[in-house]
Amino acid sequence: MFFRRSLQTSAALRSDLVREAFVNKIKEFGKIGAELSTKDPAVKKSLQDELNRVAQKYQLDNAAAAKLSPAIESSQVESSIAAAYEGVTIKQLLEQVKKEETDFLARQAARRAEEAKRSGALSGKQ
Repeated sequence: MFFRRSLQTSAALRSDLVREAFVNKIKEFGKIGAELSTKDPAVKKSLQDELNRVAQKYQLDNAAAAKLSPAIESSQVESSIAAAYEGVTIKQLLEQVKKEETDFLARQAARRAEEAKRSGALSGKQ
């Protein structure tokens, strides 16, 4: 029992340490503000190259490219099935399916009768 309680306490302690490290990192990023989190010149050069590429692609000046909002608009996705059957009830759909089924069965019966008539005519000639 002591062993299990000890494990539970140490698991909670590890969780608290991770949570504390996460909160500290967030506070650190908050203090840095708009600056890059790294002072590495290679990273800054890479960012500047990317901003130059975006500015050139969209014909902006570099300052405007740096101020672009990274917000992405979410588009409204509509189901093609819902759009195709908008305003149609289940009852109407079932009636349509039953009508198509009876039409199909009637065509199939007519085709079978025609085939039977042909095979009867062929049998009579032989």
